[in-house]
Amino acid sequence: MIQGVAKTEAQYRAVVMDSSSSLKEFSQDRKKYYKKYYLGEKVEDKDSAAANMGRIVETLLMEPHLFDEKFYMSSCTSTPTGLMLEFAEALYRVTRDATDEFGVVKRDFADISQEAYALSGFKIKYEAVIAKFYGSDAEIYYNEIRTVRSKNLTVVNTMEVSVAEKIVEQLKTNSTTAPIVNLVNSSRYTVIDQMQIEGYEIDGLPLKSMLDKVIIDHDKRVIQPYDLKCTWSVENFYEEYYLYRRAYLQAYLYFHAMLHLAKDPESEYYGYTVEFLQFIVCDSTNYYQPLIYTLDKSDMLAAYEGFVHKGRTYPGVEDIVKALKWCKETETWNISHKNYLSNGIVNIKG
Repeated sequence: MIQGVAKTEAQYRAVVMDSSSSLKEFSQDRKKYYKKYYLGEKVEDKDSAAANMGRIVETLLMEPHLFDEKFYMSSCTSTPTGLMLEFAEALYRVTRDATDEFGVVKRDFADISQEAYALSGFKIKYEAVIAKFYGSDAEIYYNEIRTVRSKNLTVVNTMEVSVAEKIVEQLKTNSTTAPIVNLVNSSRYTVIDQMQIEGYEIDGLPLKSMLDKVIIDHDKRVIQPYDLKCTWSVENFYEEYYLYRRAYLQAYLYFHAMLHLAKDPESEYYGYTVEFLQFIVCDSTNYYQPLIYTLDKSDMLAAYEGFVHKGRTYPGVEDIVKALKWCKETETWNISHKNYLSNGIVNIKG
């Protein structure tokens, strides 16, 4: 039986199964997918400020009791910015790669910092960068992320948490979002935050999904899934996030995760109607009011079959799953199925 399960996020991540995130990565960077999901190598993603804010907001809104398990409060008032942030992050990566299994750094700091300087993009001299770094918030930030990232914690500062708290308050009081985020369990409604579903299939590929919020109306026998997004462009969400970050893959998978559950005779939600996913979109700077973006049947069809928008082609779930299954079945990762079938002879225009 496919069912919603209650696990920690770490337990969910540990389940070896594809998801909307892995399908997105496969469609955008097959090499990265191969290293991260097939070989199991640790590949750190560089999250944007909006993405980090989204994680803070999501935790404070839905799982405030887990804040200390996910975040480390920095002693810095604010995170370093610009090239100094790039330098601190590069310094962290180079230090990490130079550290052995016993925690001993095998290269001296001068050597490590020179490499980080080259990676950061600074145009001023190395000596000037180091002078600015020593004793600054950037040095504190570097030492903090060295300590906590190995524990899967994210460093946040008081300013970020303060903004996140204001965003949460707006979500709870805004007339559009309040009825959703404030709803609690009752005889009529079951409200599930971070609902995890594992083992459903699309075109023969086993999948898992973790939905931010699911509201089940037992009177109407209707299931409504939601996903919370925090972005710098609330009113241009379609192009700046839905398309750019391929959230349409997530919309399709989340809908079908719930649909599989509703079609399972052993599920307590068997026979319920599943509505299409809705995105609750808030502003990472807490300026614009939150909006709710809805989808319809044509959006779902486009997400599955793929579509073209302003001359750019967006691959659908159907082709991505087909290509991924071929790579797994043949253990061929260094060439696409399409180019394999053409024996490597490709028309210049595709």
